[in-house]
Amino acid sequence: MNNITDGEVNYFRAKLLEVIYNPNRFKLMIGEDRFLFGVVSAGDDESPFGKLMQYKTIYDTLKDLDWKLKLSFDEAIKYAYSEPVQQEYSLIKTESDEERLAFYYIENALFRTSSLWDMLAQLYRLFYNIEIPKDKVYYKQIFNPSKSHSDKFKAKATMIYDYIEQADDTDCEGEWKGNHVFANSLRNKMTHRNSPNVAVLSDYDMNLKHHPAFQLKRIIEDYSAVSGFIKDILSEIEDEVMENFDKE
Repeated sequence: MNNITDGEVNYFRAKLLEVIYNPNRFKLMIGEDRFLFGVVSAGDDESPFGKLMQYKTIYDTLKDLDWKLKLSFDEAIKYAYSEPVQQEYSLIKTESDEERLAFYYIENALFRTSSLWDMLAQLYRLFYNIEIPKDKVYYKQIFNPSKSHSDKFKAKATMIYDYIEQADDTDCEGEWKGNHVFANSLRNKMTHRNSPNVAVLSDYDMNLKHHPAFQLKRIIEDYSAVSGFIKDILSEIEDEVMENFDKE
């Protein structure tokens, strides 16, 4: 690899290393070697223990997602910057197994990153007691600052919504703008129309592929953004949880 590609790979890996989950967060120890595994509250009772277990359930899901995301990103980086992809890439045809594997792991990461946005919305629903059933939560709805439930966290809702709807701009230094719109469009196309990683020119669709390194930058930066929002709300939640248990 040359200096440019080395720099890109180092940038991606640094972004991934910024995201850390403490394996013991929300773990309530009982004695020296035992911890509270779970609590199911009766009826609508939301005791501190019951609320803690709900947070822990989401947090454990986040840890699992993040492990799988980092694995997918690491493999995608390896194949995207392999010699065949760097030297033989074509906009209109797939040249190598390395390219196929790069896109395979990128697609894994793309779908799991979209799950992080759902988990972020679930944390806000729970922390701010938003009266929407957990199976009816959509992150764009939760963070829409025009909705009355967002009055409880208006500044954060506006910040997150502005990011979600940010206009596309790759002609800038550092992080690109509009990464979420790009990633969401990529996922929707993959789900509802045809693979964005297959070049096609027909009445069904017109599509030229993006280089896997281009997709990686956009998706990793979106992963970094949503992980940052998750980190912020987790800190707020932890402060409240500890305060409730101090009162017990």
